[in-house]
Amino acid sequence: MEGSKKLNLGCGQDIKQGYVNADIRKLNGVDIVVDMEKPLPFQNEEFDEVLMKDSMEHVSWRNIEQLINEVHRILKKGGKLIIQCPDLEEIAKQVILNPDFKFNELEGYKAISFWVYGEQNYPENTHKSGFTKPALRKLLESHGFKIERMETGGTNIICEAVKL
Repeated sequence: MEGSKKLNLGCGQDIKQGYVNADIRKLNGVDIVVDMEKPLPFQNEEFDEVLMKDSMEHVSWRNIEQLINEVHRILKKGGKLIIQCPDLEEIAKQVILNPDFKFNELEGYKAISFWVYGEQNYPENTHKSGFTKPALRKLLESHGFKIERMETGGTNIICEAVKL
């Protein structure tokens, strides 16, 4: 969408051109420091698109509904929400069906812990909430979004929704 305003929320080091890049840490390329567990510092209906790639799971499950309400508030009607987050159902299948489960150099409880609880290599890089496709669908639909696409990509959920 030419001339549209886009937000890369919880971007980390994944800085995207053409987006307002927001993260809890002031990294190179981050335009604004934002705590996703608090009200977002943006105007109502300011954005045409919000991207949350590998960030929503870092918000406490106690604050997820507040975050989704805030994203709904800052998106224009018909605006797009794109989410990528771990798919706990797919992760569980990997762990249960593959007793020798490994991830990079990690194995056993370390590999399982990495996939479920995050890398934990800095304080904000810990998973605090978890999702399956049905749970994410219910959450988004109950907060005024229509799901356009939801699929599994490896052990991630990839979801595109629009604000009604």
